[in-house]
Amino acid sequence: MDFVNELTPPPFHCPHCRSDLVVKNGHNLKGKQQYRCKRCGKSGVLNPSVRYTEEQKKEILSAYYTYRSLRRIERMFGVTRETVAAWLKKKTLGDEQAPVSRYPATLIRPTWYARQSQEA
Repeated sequence: MDFVNELTPPPFHCPHCRSDLVVKNGHNLKGKQQYRCKRCGKSGVLNPSVRYTEEQKKEILSAYYTYRSLRRIERMFGVTRETVAAWLKKKTLGDEQAPVSRYPATLIRPTWYARQSQEA
């Protein structure tokens, strides 16, 4: 099968390293074709189908700030906890350069929140 993949030109370039050494690598659970880059070793779907608009992201993040539960947000909007955690991480690192925990679904609260709760 590798022989066939090397003879036919790849349909895409690797989104990480822009290499054209991309080969098919099975299918994911949704049936989408997955690819693997021979140069950098990254794998995944090259054209993910789920894209959220900035308006949708804002709505989901505001709901998170209201409810503070990733599982609840996951049930309400059908977006995975990992996706929301990644958005929160990107937003937090962009705004405050706050430290992020090693667990992907949880973020460390800013120090101002801890000081505020101790004074009360």
